[in-house]
Parts: sequence; C-alpha cells; structure tokens
Amino acid sequence: MQHSMENTMQDKSQVPVKLMILISLVQGFILLLLHQSIDLDFWPNNSPEWLFSFYSMAFIGPTMLLLGLRKGQVAATVKWVLPFTLLGGVLGYYTGDQAIPLQHIRYDGLFFSFTITMLIATFKAMIYVQQFNSGEKFNYSLLFGWSWRNFLTLSLSLLFAACFWGILMLWGGLFKSININFFMDLFTEKWFFYPTISLANGFGIIIFRNLSNVIDTITRLQQALMKFLLVVLVLVSILFLGTLPITGLNPLWESGGSSLILWMQALMLFFVNAVYQDEPKARPYQLYLHRFIYLGVFLLPIYSAISFYGLSLRVDQYGWSLLRCWAFLIWFLLALFPIGYVWGIIKMRDNWLYHLSRVNVLIGLVVLAAMLLVNSPLLDFRKIVVNSQINEINSKGLAIDDMDVDYFRKNLAKPGYIALQELQMLHASANPSFVFRVNKVYANHKTKENLITKHDFLAAIHVLNGDIPDSLADFLYKKNIAKNNYQSTKKYYLNAINLDDVEPLEYLLVEERQSSSYLYLYVFEEGHWLNVSTGQLGKYHKLDDEFLEQFINGNIELQKPKWPEIKIGDHQFQVR
Repeated sequence: MQHSMENTMQDKSQVPVKLMILISLVQGFILLLLHQSIDLDFWPNNSPEWLFSFYSMAFIGPTMLLLGLRKGQVAATVKWVLPFTLLGGVLGYYTGDQAIPLQHIRYDGLFFSFTITMLIATFKAMIYVQQFNSGEKFNYSLLFGWSWRNFLTLSLSLLFAACFWGILMLWGGLFKSININFFMDLFTEKWFFYPTISLANGFGIIIFRNLSNVIDTITRLQQALMKFLLVVLVLVSILFLGTLPITGLNPLWESGGSSLILWMQALMLFFVNAVYQDEPKARPYQLYLHRFIYLGVFLLPIYSAISFYGLSLRVDQYGWSLLRCWAFLIWFLLALFPIGYVWGIIKMRDNWLYHLSRVNVLIGLVVLAAMLLVNSPLLDFRKIVVNSQINEINSKGLAIDDMDVDYFRKNLAKPGYIALQELQMLHASANPSFVFRVNKVYANHKTKENLITKHDFLAAIHVLNGDIPDSLADFLYKKNIAKNNYQSTKKYYLNAINLDDVEPLEYLLVEERQSSSYLYLYVFEEGHWLNVSTGQLGKYHKLDDEFLEQFINGNIELQKPKWPEIKIGDHQFQVR
C-alpha cells in the first residue's frame, strides 16, 4: 500500500530546472529591493501596508511555485498559486495598515502573528494544490505525504543555503586574515547576499525534490518512532484524566494547566495522524493496541471540555485578551478533530480510520480558512480585545486610571491607538493624568520625539498639599521626561514636608507603577534641587495600595535617628 502511495505521488516528469532558477533569482532581487527600501528609507518603507503586502507575495508565490512546479503542469500550478499569492498580498496590506500611524505603533507582534499564520496557510494551501494537480481523488494519505515532502524539502533546502553561506563566510574570512578584504566585502553586500542565497535555496529545492524517495524514507522513519510514542502518550492522557476526579480542577487552573492540555491534545492528534497516515485497511498495531489507541482518541473531547471551561473562566473574569483569543481559536481547531473522530468511532468501531481520512481533509480546509481570516477584518482579534476591555471597564464600573494603556499600545496596534485617542478626548478635562499616560506610551519610538509638554506633565501630578515651586517643576520635568523615566509610571503623588524646620520645604514624590511604587525625596541645597531615591516600596498591589492610602491622607511621621552621627575632624560616620 505504501508503494502504491509513492507511485501516486512520484513526479511524472522532471522539475523545470531553468524556470525554477529564474524564479529563485526574481525572488532574491525582490527581497533585495524591499530590504534596500528599509535601509535607505524609501517607499514602501514608511508605508507598512505595502511593505507587508509585497513581502508576503515575495515569499508566498515563489515558494509555492518552487515546491509545486512540474513540467507539463506549469499553467495548472500557476492557476492556483497566483490567486492565493494575491490574497496573501491583500491580507498583508490589511495587516500592515494596522501599524499606522507608524511613528506611534510598533508592529513586532503584528509581524510575528502574520508570519506564523500565513506560513501555516501557505503550507496547507500548497498540499491542496498538489493534490488537485495530481488528478487523484482527495485522500488524507496523499495529503499527509505531500505535507512531509514539502516540509522536509524546504527545511533541507534552507539548511543547504545556510551551509552554502557559511562556506562563503569561511572563504571571505580566510582571505581577510591575509589582508585581502575583497571577498568578505563582496559576500556581505546586500546586492550579492539576497540573489545568491535565494539561488542556493532554489538549487536546494531542486536537489531534494529529485530525491523524493529519500524524503519518503525519512517520513517512514518518523512514522515508526511515533508508533511507539503514541502508545505512551495515550497511556499518559488516560492516567491524567483518571486522576482529575481525585485532585479536582483548581490545581490545574492555578498552575496554568490549560495550555498543557492544549499541548497534549495537539501532540495526540499529530501522533495519531502520523501513525495512521496509510490507507484505512492498514493496521500498524495489533487489535488490542489499536483499540487502546482509539479509546484515548475517544476521550479527547473531555479534554476539550475542560479546556473550554478553563478558558471561559478567564474570559468571564478579565475579558478577552490576544492570548485568550488565540487560545480559543487553537481550542476550537483542536476540538473539531476529536469530535469528528469520535463520531467515526461510534459509527464504525474498529474501522473508524475510514472516517478519519474524510475528517482530516475537511477540517484541514477549516484550518486554512481560519489562518486567513485572522489576518482579515472579519476576525481581527485586536478589535475584539479593544471592545472587550472597554466593555469590562464600563460594565464593572472600573476606574479609567486602572486601564492598562501599555497593553493597548504594545499589543493592539491601530485599534488600540484609535480607542485610546477617543478615550483621551473623552476624559481630557476630568482626568489629565490619563491624558498624560496615553501621550507617554505613544511617544515616537522612531525619532524619540517627546510628546509630553511641561503643562501635561504637571497636570498629571497629584499635589496633596501646597504648590510645586517653579524651580522644582522644571527639575521634575527635565528629570522624568527628557530622560524618559516616565514610561512605566501610572501616577505621580507629591507631598510637601519639612525635615529640618527651616525653609524651603522638602518634597516626597511617589511614582505609582504597574507592579510597584517608588518614593523619592527632593531637597533644595546650594541653589538647586537634589533627589534621593528611597527605593522600591513593594512588588504587590496590596502593599502599594496600603502605602498610597496613608501617603495621600498625609499620615507621614518624621522620626529622628536613635544615634547621632559621629564626626572626627573632617571625617563623618553614621551609626547603623
């Protein structure tokens, strides 16, 4: 049966080598042009929507063609690859648009999630394109075979390109050691690097596509290894499930076990599909082990229910976050597979593998659609989180000061920026400290431009008694704003005290931060202000809240030291 699958998947003709080399070079030059736009700061560098779009198309289209092209099937492959590449470009445009205004929004998180999801989507789309072009009926065995061929071919070709680059660096380094810098200078030039590495990657794909029998041998080796590991994993899952009625679920939630359950489900599904990748009639285990395996599969929906309960508790308590959105999406996709498998087990018992193939083909398309939708306005997690967090504040009557504006800025990109600007306008007159917090987190991270005016900064300081002297106001502004010492501070509280019973007064300043508070003493000596940090007050909100309450109420006592300082000549000693 395995031999029949290999014959079906075997390339009917050689790969079009010249065309694939041309595609590799074109990809290299496009990537070079995009990189130069960033280095030399020309369009589309300052237009992230176009930058994301062009980069996605530069990777998706050529990579799919390099993996899927065959002589005699070029038009058939392009027919599928071209529209998917354009779709990737459109989704890249939308994702990049979420990084505008560019001077205020970092797009590291956008880039990471977009890259991972589009990588999965491209990988899934590629195996379906190859299945279409093969002319065979849709079959999970063939799809699994294509997936491993593509994964190993691309991985090995990237390794080949890395080794090739390493040899070039050795070449350049050897000659540089004898004061001949020409080769090292040449090899590290961007115009040389991108086309050369792209070409090396293309050659690697050509080489390993022509070694498909070796790739299939590696696939069979991993199947043999996972055949044993699957039995162990099923045993662990059954034992763990049997222990939960004794321990209860609370220890699981307290230790963050929801993520571990999702990992276990993912591994179980991966191993099951790796072992049972052949035709349904093929039985890799004896009957009693086969039934033991599908008992473990039959129990997987219970794990899905436990995960759903744990995730729902977190959403009810704290609302949606990006992490919870991704967790629910992963939960949903992982839950679909065992539900489909259980239905097949109920209907067919020992022959449930006939149903497994159909379930995998259909849910594979669901996974593909999900990876595309999360990069579109139809399922934009950032918008969901913004609406959820604002509703949490409104519905639970939480103070706007408790809003985590840093999270909005760092994780929610454009939707977070728009929401905070609207809230800033709404609370501008009643809550100047909130305006200050929003302005400070959206400082221009490219030019380091200071958006905080002295007026905004002083308005954010809660003066508990007296007034701030102009000289102290200037000093505080320069110290905290010019040196960017304000990024993690939520609020400022200032209290005037008199330490030595003479004018001018001294001042205590409390910086309330996300996880702790800091206390500073400001004294006026020799015509200028000095500050003395008393250090971090505590890492727990309970301690901070107690301290702040006493500080705001003015419960400040001055205690003289028990032992005076000792002075001997010009030397002064403090008794500790």
